[in-house]
Amino acid sequence: MGNRLRRPQVPDPRRLTMGAHASKGLVPVTVIAGYLGAGKTTLINELLAHDHGRRLAVLVNDFGAVNIDAVLIADHDGQTISLKNGCVCCSIADELGDALDRVLALEPAPDQIVIEASGVADPANVAAYGQGWPGCRLDAVVVLADAETVQAKSRDQFVGELVVRQLRRADIVMATKCDLVTEAEREAALAWLAETAAGAPILTRRAGQLEPELLLETAQPIERPSPQQPHPGNGPAEPAFDSAVVEVNGTLDRDRVEAALRDWPDSVLRVKGTLRFNGAVGGLHIVQRVGRRWSIEPAPDGFNSSHTGKLVVIGLPGTLHRRYLASSLLN
Repeated sequence: MGNRLRRPQVPDPRRLTMGAHASKGLVPVTVIAGYLGAGKTTLINELLAHDHGRRLAVLVNDFGAVNIDAVLIADHDGQTISLKNGCVCCSIADELGDALDRVLALEPAPDQIVIEASGVADPANVAAYGQGWPGCRLDAVVVLADAETVQAKSRDQFVGELVVRQLRRADIVMATKCDLVTEAEREAALAWLAETAAGAPILTRRAGQLEPELLLETAQPIERPSPQQPHPGNGPAEPAFDSAVVEVNGTLDRDRVEAALRDWPDSVLRVKGTLRFNGAVGGLHIVQRVGRRWSIEPAPDGFNSSHTGKLVVIGLPGTLHRRYLASSLLN
């Protein structure tokens, strides 16, 4: 990078809010982290192939490990693979900052950047780029953990400290490979993760089970199959997440809304919408929360305000009570 820009300082991402600076023109960055073998590359492959309607720029360490179906590829130019769905996959190579500059220069610009952290990386180091690099803002740090091996790895004299540190940097923890353990082992692993990750919501994931609304910054409720719709696999789908649209009228007190965002339980995984505030901080604002990270930012000029007064809330099944969520914003 030379003298163009110093390497971003490395803050603890849990101490950062998405609203550290105005969001106008900034591309949200999601960091996918976790120790070796946790399933990061599998998740990246699914994100690239999924029809989620977002132009993703996915930064990976090893092109060879990302098994992109040839029928999905529109162009392959050196360190960048362009897909027919509008997504691109870019090699980080030697410098993450250079890779970010490459994808930020794309036309059209990506809707979101996803960074696959090395299996031995501290997510805080990667999150610092999302928070501090020109043109970017940090959206979320998602850490994957192998339910079958994570506890044993945490006790390893060589890697245990790193495994625990990765979990404690997470906004959201995803326990993977839960189908490879018994029910008792699964529950024990989830309990251990909840204690170790210090308050981050703990989710379970199976290969092929992708919820882009949770991983990516969207403002759309999750659509579920109806009871009559067949679901691939055996039997009906078991929803991993649920969503609710919370509507409030008029202008709100910003302090009250900030308190609600802080106090809503960990079962609330993502929030996005627009609200108007009264007083000196009035005007249209974009409200977001992911995991424990939240922000309230002025809406940029020209922002579509047709859905003012609505928040899309994504959370664990059976935990989203619209009346409670709405009243906590008002009282």
